[in-house]
Amino acid sequence: MLSRYDIFCKVIDVGSFTRAAESLSYSQSAVSQAVKSLEQELGSTLVNRGKDGVTLTADGAMYLPY
Repeated sequence: MLSRYDIFCKVIDVGSFTRAAESLSYSQSAVSQAVKSLEQELGSTLVNRGKDGVTLTADGAMYLPY
């Protein structure tokens, strides 16, 4: 399985948890849980979740280059 950071990057690249899951051949739930786990570890929200997809938060934008 990819690291949570790699999954986070894929979610941002494709703009949605569902498309990231399809691209990675993971379940949408697994992708969502990986990003949520990363957010909990960092103590920060990395993405805004909406019905139109995801967008980076300010914290997510700072973390993404790493």
